[in-house]
Amino acid sequence: MNLLLTHYIDIDMTTVAGQLEHAIGLGLDAAAERIAALREETVTTIVDRGVRVDRGVDALNGSELRLSGNGQLTELTVAVPWNQTDSGTPKLWAANRFAGTVAGSLRPVA
Repeated sequence: MNLLLTHYIDIDMTTVAGQLEHAIGLGLDAAAERIAALREETVTTIVDRGVRVDRGVDALNGSELRLSGNGQLTELTVAVPWNQTDSGTPKLWAANRFAGTVAGSLRPVA
């Protein structure tokens, strides 16, 4: 089961894809700070239409960020592996901070 967090970004998908790795690093930093967790080196793998976080913050390892869209609007979906025991835990706080920071750090190219 996955916790899905979706953001719509008013930037074309090519621009978002070019900024995604950097945004993931910022998101992992923010999530680690939010739950006072150890921040490890970021390790990612390219997956179909996105990126999987293999290492960075234990609570978010295995998360996948996928992009879709056309024209100027991009949909960013963050899927965080989720178990019933994760409800009401810092993992929820980390997932929300991670997804929000990633989406918020994506900017149009000037």
